[in-house]
Amino acid sequence: MLVVDDNADMRELLLGAFASIAEVFEAADGPAALGQIKAHKPQLMLLDVSMPEMSGLAVLEAARALDPTLVVVMLTGESDLGVAKKALDLGARSFITKPFDVEVVLDELRRLLK
Repeated sequence: MLVVDDNADMRELLLGAFASIAEVFEAADGPAALGQIKAHKPQLMLLDVSMPEMSGLAVLEAARALDPTLVVVMLTGESDLGVAKKALDLGARSFITKPFDVEVVLDELRRLLK
């Protein structure tokens, strides 16, 4: 699993929550995320929408080109339905709005990986 978020506290929270169910890698930005995908070939990526340098949507598009089977769950602090629709159109499997309950995210990840 790959966690991509420019917020270090959010990455730490997600890494701690998911370490018991999967091997978890992290990236603070888009270019690092793409490098992690090439290096580790994760099954699933949790991806923040709003990041500097390269938006989550741009990362999603590039990641799906690298690995069309990668399951991507978008995370966002905004409730912009246009962004959610675009993410789903680009191949994201789910869209979760922050703040979220970690148990709800765990349930969603389990569902997507079945």
